[in-house]
Amino acid sequence: MIKNIYYRLSIKRAMLACSILAVSLLASCTKNFDAINTDPTQVTPDMLKADNRYIGVFIVQMEKNVFPISNQGNGPNNFGDEMYQITQNLAGDIFSGQQGATGTWFGGSNNTTYNLIPSWYGAYFDRAYIGVFAAYKTIQQTVRTQAPDVYALAQILKVAAFQRATDMYGPLPYTRAGSSGSAINYDSQQVIYQNFFNELDSARAVLKDYLVKNPSGKPLVNYDAVYAGDYSKWIKFANSLRLRMAMRIVYADAALARKNAEDAVNDSYGVFTANADNAALGTYTNYNYHNPLEVITNSFGDVRMGATMECYLKGYNDPRLASYFKTSDFGGFHGVRTGININRNGYIKCSTINVSPSTPLPWMSYPEVLFLRAEGALRGWNMGGGSAGSLYSQGITASFAQSNAGDATAYLNDATSTPTTYTDPVNSSNSFNSNPSNITIKWSDGDSFEQNLERIITQKWIAVFPDGQEAWSEFRRTGYPKVLPVTNKFF
Repeated sequence: MIKNIYYRLSIKRAMLACSILAVSLLASCTKNFDAINTDPTQVTPDMLKADNRYIGVFIVQMEKNVFPISNQGNGPNNFGDEMYQITQNLAGDIFSGQQGATGTWFGGSNNTTYNLIPSWYGAYFDRAYIGVFAAYKTIQQTVRTQAPDVYALAQILKVAAFQRATDMYGPLPYTRAGSSGSAINYDSQQVIYQNFFNELDSARAVLKDYLVKNPSGKPLVNYDAVYAGDYSKWIKFANSLRLRMAMRIVYADAALARKNAEDAVNDSYGVFTANADNAALGTYTNYNYHNPLEVITNSFGDVRMGATMECYLKGYNDPRLASYFKTSDFGGFHGVRTGININRNGYIKCSTINVSPSTPLPWMSYPEVLFLRAEGALRGWNMGGGSAGSLYSQGITASFAQSNAGDATAYLNDATSTPTTYTDPVNSSNSFNSNPSNITIKWSDGDSFEQNLERIITQKWIAVFPDGQEAWSEFRRTGYPKVLPVTNKFF
């Protein structure tokens, strides 16, 4: 018995000694475990939690990809500028007639001549999911309950990006995007737009509730490059975006369009009511921002004023011409026609876009909202007061103010000027020798619905510059303004 007791005691002592040795060895191995296994060049989870960085960085990512401006950094000659070029400039900008391209990519057989390049036309699809949706999903999974206000802002940003995506591509994987499964079905635009409206409803309600409880709260002030965390302005943007989307579907579902347009305008926060409300990336920013259009214009030399824009601005004697563009090397202002054989050495001398590295990149403006309301009033909707003609005039006045183009009174009273012909400064065979339209500037209640609709859309097309993607979407919806036709098509 004694022998067995001693035996058991010796076993316990041995086990205890081994345990002590193991603990001491473990302590020596793990003493600097975190330091050894942490990449000093990377952000840690604790660092991300400080000052809302954990969620803030994903808001930054979403904002940078609504209009893709960066993928590998900021500044000239980086992939971000090229991404903007193929998703925005060589898509809507040139098709809308606002801008013209001077590049000869793929031997001149490219987007400009309607031989669409797959790696170009699929780029925004990729950015919408990789740049916007992935960040949105992270916010949804991590802070939807703890920070519903941040999730609400992420919803608005997602809708802003995917509204552009579905207007470019049509049906998309949307309602089940990010879910598990080997196949994700595409949703119709009808389903997608209805989800947009529902998501904006939810986001607006959450942000309103947050502001009631935290009137001066701006938790994302250091990460929001559009409104510096001002949720009241985000609500206005959400309403203004709703108004734009409502008008986009007016020919598909007039009743739903009217319902959402009136809801947006007559909400307690309403839509944009001044140029100070304009949504533009880079207005408030703590990161290195460089306007990609400036790079494409000056560093790349790939974009110039569009010939259609020249016809309208010159024909109307529009003082915004000098605000939007610089004089050309030919003297005066000259644009490039889309859909021609490009002589780069010649057309690169045409008018460059008047943009600097620090110019904010516009998403949506007060003048656009006024023209949307003008169209709504023209259709007999409740647009918060003001006739179609009055809102139309206010839209032009606001655009002049935004562009520092002076007093708009004389312009508004011009009942005779129309868009002019186009003379190609390099190759006369590309000239357009008739007026693209006979629409005048001054509002006339006695004109037909279509004449006044053309007035509204034409002036909106001028005012939303340089967002040619939005201008192109509106052209496809209405057929206005009348743009110069493509002459050299590869199809």
